[in-house]
Amino acid sequence: MAQSPAGIGAVSHARQPAVTLATPVCRFEDFLGAAGADRLLEDACRAQLEHLTAVHGQVARIPSRWVSPERVLRAPGLAEAVRSLSAVVQDMLGIAAPAGRMGYEFITRNHQSAEGREAEPVTRACVEPTGSENDRAVSFVYTLHRRPREFTGGGLRVYDTTVRDGYPACAESFREIRPDHDTLTFFPAAAWRRTQWVSCPSGQLMDSHFSFEGWLA
Repeated sequence: MAQSPAGIGAVSHARQPAVTLATPVCRFEDFLGAAGADRLLEDACRAQLEHLTAVHGQVARIPSRWVSPERVLRAPGLAEAVRSLSAVVQDMLGIAAPAGRMGYEFITRNHQSAEGREAEPVTRACVEPTGSENDRAVSFVYTLHRRPREFTGGGLRVYDTTVRDGYPACAESFREIRPDHDTLTFFPAAAWRRTQWVSCPSGQLMDSHFSFEGWLA
């Protein structure tokens, strides 16, 4: 199933017009299918355990947040499936990614305490951590988890855009995407986004929140 909601609304505040542009989102459920998604999840967890063991030995603990770049953990099947949707997604979002490039990271979230519940900041894929801009046009997040789900939280918040001091800015309004297994979500790389706090009481790797988070340019 794909959804592409978008719209423009305006409200008045202190006699100054506050314009909000709703961020368009395309969401595909059951993206790889049960067998493909389960196989990818098993392969990703195996690769993570091998990496942690190689670095920290047999006593390696599951970190609360672990990020693997594409060069460490490759998912060619997922990459090919994402590329197959690239053209239609660009049309639906109204955004061009002319370079035909793609990149992604695999992220595991496994928090066991309430400390630092707002640890993940609001970010934009089109802006580097240094503050410089890049040419990324479209962001995507592909979510995986064990069934039944053993964590709480983990919703993807995609914020709308407003205007402050004549420049685009992050609005207070947002769309929260449920962290459903085998679900792929596309949205503009210029959009502000945040993954909500994940609570995983068991601390077991397979009970974590997993996602491939990437971009098209």
